Amino acid sequence: MTKLTGRLGLGLAMLVGSLCIFAWPIESHAEDGVRGGTLVAAFSADPGGFDPAQGPSGMSHVVIEQVYGTLLNLDADAKPYAGLAESWSQSDDGLTWTFKLREGLEFHNGEALTAEDVVFTFERIMPEDSGYAYRGQIETIDEVVAVDNLTVEFRLNRVTGPFEIYMAFPGSSIVPKDLVESGHDLNAEPIGAGPFKFVSYTPRDSVEFVRNDNYYEAGKPYFDAMTYRIVSDPTALANGLKSGEILFSNEVPPKDWSSIVSQSNMVDAALEGSRYYWMLPNHERGVLRDPLVRRAISYALNREAIVRGAFFGQATAMQGGVIPGWNWAYAGITEFPPLGNIDKAKELMAEAGVAPGTPISLMMVSSWPPMMSMAPIIQANLSQIGFNATIETMEVPRYWDEVWATSNFDLTVMYWLSPLADPDDFVTNTYATTSAVNVQKGGSAEMDQLMLDAKSAVTVEERKELYRQQQELSLATMDVIPVVNGWVLTAHTDQLVNFKPMRTGFLKTLKDAWLTE
Repeated sequence: MTKLTGRLGLGLAMLVGSLCIFAWPIESHAEDGVRGGTLVAAFSADPGGFDPAQGPSGMSHVVIEQVYGTLLNLDADAKPYAGLAESWSQSDDGLTWTFKLREGLEFHNGEALTAEDVVFTFERIMPEDSGYAYRGQIETIDEVVAVDNLTVEFRLNRVTGPFEIYMAFPGSSIVPKDLVESGHDLNAEPIGAGPFKFVSYTPRDSVEFVRNDNYYEAGKPYFDAMTYRIVSDPTALANGLKSGEILFSNEVPPKDWSSIVSQSNMVDAALEGSRYYWMLPNHERGVLRDPLVRRAISYALNREAIVRGAFFGQATAMQGGVIPGWNWAYAGITEFPPLGNIDKAKELMAEAGVAPGTPISLMMVSSWPPMMSMAPIIQANLSQIGFNATIETMEVPRYWDEVWATSNFDLTVMYWLSPLADPDDFVTNTYATTSAVNVQKGGSAEMDQLMLDAKSAVTVEERKELYRQQQELSLATMDVIPVVNGWVLTAHTDQLVNFKPMRTGFLKTLKDAWLTE
């Protein structure tokens, strides 16, 4: 029986928490891997919903990606490959994408998955008032048409470079048209065509899954079942890893990283990822309306202290725009010194005419340890340049409803985790004036146009230059304040075979992994 209580707020926290695996007895072999066992995963926060059109958080997405299917999938290097669609093509003018669905696809309730379900899925999220949080991914779609039962056309108003990546995003998961139109609540009981079937959700406790025996990839997934346990105490997770009770984590507590991966039976699979943290200054609150003040705060931040104090060295200070060094569109801008520049920040505060002792509040999510650890560092930096800074805290999901959804904050911190194979995914959802993620109420027509031009330019060289211009503009207007890029700290037992971590921290690749004795 599904267990779900309370109203689920909207917003964004691309939070992917800690994951652990317990090996159960293995029963049989399936094609390339060993079939059997139950995967038990532990995360630090509850999901924010299970409907792909509404689930805003990373915890929502690591459930959604297991239960639902997307037209395309992403491999460990975030390159697209066939999903529900067995083939796809782009027209010569770049404005029409055609997807051919596999034959015999079924949702978990036995209903056939057809082109009509694909059309319905996107027509749910395309209206501006749909509440879909990732409008930047679908804003260039004019029309979705079912050509026949297994063929779908997407007709665009502009060439869209990362379109294939968007078709693999959890928010683009295909939902059953007939079931939803009958009034079924996907937030209470998600039903898709993914590798695992949803069984139940107990808030603050667990999400249960079983294998989908009718999954289109023969022999997969290998696990019989999965349990996502919700464990908010990072110390308990770390102790479990050290004792061998917990066998996998894709977000090892940074303070315990060295002691965990030094164990002989643990595999170090960490990599610099796409979990970037940024500060949101509310553009409609007091002195924060002034870009000089927002720039002053960015200069004041001691990002190196945040890397050491909140991430124990397992992060990279962001000195320029939000696109990181490993991405092809990195601009190489290093405007903000890792240790900060208090003198420069004070000059900007004086130029803006901010009176000493001006009050300002920093709202942080209490259940996210890195954010709580960085709060006193940021508070001290704000105080150094003349603010009377206070820290306020709130747990999710109240934060989504009372702070994020209503833009009820002076300053807050959030982080983003997404496919990010294309640089557009770093910037559009954060900066676009039409984005539901733009709760700081920033942006401009100039910024919107730069991002749109960059997304639809023909060559990589043209796109890279436009993203450089976008990042330069973002640092001039300081719509948001880049902080650090956190590493994806993945460690797992050597009993786990064929698990391939992604820079995103997403876990779709679990369907390809198995447990050995």
